[in-house]
Amino acid sequence: MTLSDTIRLIELVAGNQPGVRSIVQNDIFRLNSLPDAKYAVFGWTQGQHATSIDANLYTFRFTFFYIDRLTAGQGNQVEVQSVGITTLENILRTLDEKGVFTFGDWQFTTFNQRFTDECAGVFCSVALQVPVDFVCGEGYFDFNNDFNNDFTIY
Repeated sequence: MTLSDTIRLIELVAGNQPGVRSIVQNDIFRLNSLPDAKYAVFGWTQGQHATSIDANLYTFRFTFFYIDRLTAGQGNQVEVQSVGITTLENILRTLDEKGVFTFGDWQFTTFNQRFTDECAGVFCSVALQVPVDFVCGEGYFDFNNDFNNDFTIY
């Protein structure tokens, strides 16, 4: 599974959550450029990804966000954060069921933040492990003037 495949699956799973109405990709502050954003919002940013020569897994690191708008008196702050934890946890459990396994604990951090709207939310940094599609290195032909040498079998 590639990084692109993993991101598509993350967005598919997040988009199927009952409360998620918008997805913000790779920079949560892009929410500021969406004056007509539909809440609640799921967002993700990429962290440092890893693999090794003898590994058959990629470790992709992400931060997942759940953000919803606060009411005028901000009385729904804890409710937004509570729903956010539940939603992000459900996304992670669903990914696990689909073969994208989490590595390590899930730690949730709550926040209030002024985007275009006054919002509250929660974020969670996770390491996701997925199988590597190709274990062997790829060889590429150079197709230059010695064209016939490119097809020599060694």
